[in-house]
Amino acid sequence: MPSERTQIRTSVTPRGITVLAPAGELDYDSVVALETAITATGRLPCAVVDFSHVTFTDSTGINALLRASGTLRAAGGWLRLSSVPDAPLRVMRMVGLDHVIDVYPTLEAALRT
Repeated sequence: MPSERTQIRTSVTPRGITVLAPAGELDYDSVVALETAITATGRLPCAVVDFSHVTFTDSTGINALLRASGTLRAAGGWLRLSSVPDAPLRVMRMVGLDHVIDVYPTLEAALRT
């Protein structure tokens, strides 16, 4: 069940890219909802997670992103992250997530192909 602290706004661009904008903490209580939303993509198996309103992520959040990225890649798509605040970005860099999933400074940059 999703954490009450975390909300996920989802939209699909005209090109069919799913954009997810979680808010709050990505942790054990919220990652199932995030992972499900990521893999339920639009016309393309491509998604961007806009982290601009995420305050915290732990290892379960990192693992959910890795699993979702693998699912999208297996379908011929990709997962990108955008607007990651300093604290979550430090965690991502410490574990090397930024070498597996592309991280962009803005949502607009992540949507460009």
